[in-house]
Amino acid sequence: MEITAVTLREADQRFRLRSLFGLDRADDNEEVVVVSGDVTLENLPLDFTELDTWSGLTATNSVSFSGLVVDGDLTVTDWITNWEMDFGPFLLVRGDVRAKNFGTSGSEVLVEGNLEVAQTLAGIYNHGRTVIKGDTRAEVVLTEQHAFEFHGRLNAEIGVAGNFLQVADPAKVQVGSWAGHVLDLRDQILPNLGSRSMRALRGLDPDFWDFDRRQVLSAMEAGRSLLRVSGPRQAKRETPLSPEETIREVLRQARYQEQDRWDDGFYTCTRESEEPFVEVWFAEADEPDESDESGAPEELDPSAELRGYAEALIAAGYRATIDPDDDECLQVRR
Repeated sequence: MEITAVTLREADQRFRLRSLFGLDRADDNEEVVVVSGDVTLENLPLDFTELDTWSGLTATNSVSFSGLVVDGDLTVTDWITNWEMDFGPFLLVRGDVRAKNFGTSGSEVLVEGNLEVAQTLAGIYNHGRTVIKGDTRAEVVLTEQHAFEFHGRLNAEIGVAGNFLQVADPAKVQVGSWAGHVLDLRDQILPNLGSRSMRALRGLDPDFWDFDRRQVLSAMEAGRSLLRVSGPRQAKRETPLSPEETIREVLRQARYQEQDRWDDGFYTCTRESEEPFVEVWFAEADEPDESDESGAPEELDPSAELRGYAEALIAAGYRATIDPDDDECLQVRR
């Protein structure tokens, strides 16, 4: 791997950078980091000060380097992240990119080859833009305001489009479930892609439903998938479940829906007394999904759900009785 610093004038002559990125006001003497040939890295911090430190070079004509050009394939064992929201160095990769996670905010990114991301490809803020000329594959493709442009195939389990995701050819898109509208390259909504419903977010861990930038990028740098973990939740805990958490787990294992942002289901609360107990209700969604799209679950019968909760809990060794003051609530004790 050869890393050099060249002026923007020289880099533009070699790679046409001014025509690819928003560099109209950039001085010709600003400097760019150029990596020649294929390169494998542990991680790539795509922020101005971090990029300087990572490259081991010092910009002499400006405070920091304007961007990074990889003249070959880029393989990153762990993460590529850009934390700076309003700006960031550009990234041009003239070959393929492989990474575990790839998250951008204010930077402009152009990958001329294919992009393969093991977990999450995320664009968090609207000052940046990411363009993939080849094929793209990831578990989750997520954009809140950041502009994504996919010119090749796009494969993902969940796509969060945020009305800023564009595709060149809808026939080349295979995404398991969508949240948000998908556009063509002329900014026209594609009727057969995307979704007015945000229900697909249920496939993400609830920690990420609000798209908190720091939470998402921190998870990516920690190697944590954004997908909801399936199976018993004890498997990802180091401490024992509380009595209330154990009751919720019993109901989940009995395949009852837990009330959340979009779905009606069970809700629990611990009541302190001489003999503490847990209350279980049937509760409505915080933000009911009002779309008429197919695939939305049927409305649940509150009385039938409550009876089912009681049966599941009794079968698990609990005492579940109707609250004498509220016939829509169960009191659950060991």
